[in-house]
Amino acid sequence: MLIDSHCHLTYEPMISNINNVMELCHKHSVSKILTIGTNLVTSKKSIEIANNHKNIYCTVGLHPNEIVNEHNNFTSIENLAHSSKKIIGIGETGLDFHYGKENFLIQIEMFEKQINLANKLSKPVVVHTRSADEETLSVLKKYSNTNNNFIIHCFTGSVKFCEKLLNLGCYISFSGIITFKNTEEIIQSLKIVPLDKLLIETDSPYLSPVPFRGKKNMPSNVKIVAEKVSSVKNIPFEDIAKHTTDNFYKIFKI
Repeated sequence: MLIDSHCHLTYEPMISNINNVMELCHKHSVSKILTIGTNLVTSKKSIEIANNHKNIYCTVGLHPNEIVNEHNNFTSIENLAHSSKKIIGIGETGLDFHYGKENFLIQIEMFEKQINLANKLSKPVVVHTRSADEETLSVLKKYSNTNNNFIIHCFTGSVKFCEKLLNLGCYISFSGIITFKNTEEIIQSLKIVPLDKLLIETDSPYLSPVPFRGKKNMPSNVKIVAEKVSSVKNIPFEDIAKHTTDNFYKIFKI
């Protein structure tokens, strides 16, 4: 069985068809889904979805690209984090300087606040990082001696960045991007990630894998990601499924 460790069920076309999403997952041997909060609204909705579906879990958090409008909602996120047993992680949080560093200080502040919240609750942190390798490493190093588990979601960085993250004990998650053309650096990073630090995800409804490029992604497509990982690592598909599922259970304590 497979697990989609990162998706966004709060967006269309999934939110209106959760039962259909789950039926399709069952058809493709996807047993569980983690739906991710990115702001106060999607965090609340993720909890509602998870509470209503046995095999769906959720996180609550503030995405770095939402920080300008959402940083005043941190206390609400903090309160939400205690509201359901189906909340198994904090995030998606992190740093994103793809469009510039105008919000550098507030992104750093909110990233660290969410890490501290996760530490208090003994929950892992789902990390988004884009165009912020050194800044992300700097923050994570500050918390390397804590009990936090960090999941670097949808990894798209360099081999060097991947090595440094692994040295800090991070888990690395790969999405359908590994099926795209011109992603050799990501593929090389995948090759060095040990099986006990590996996760797979869809980030649906985004990043549909080949052959579904241009269409809305679905959690059931995590099977395609697992197949690509199997091919790249030259490890049987069943072993990839087992290790990534076992890692999910270990990290999220379910």
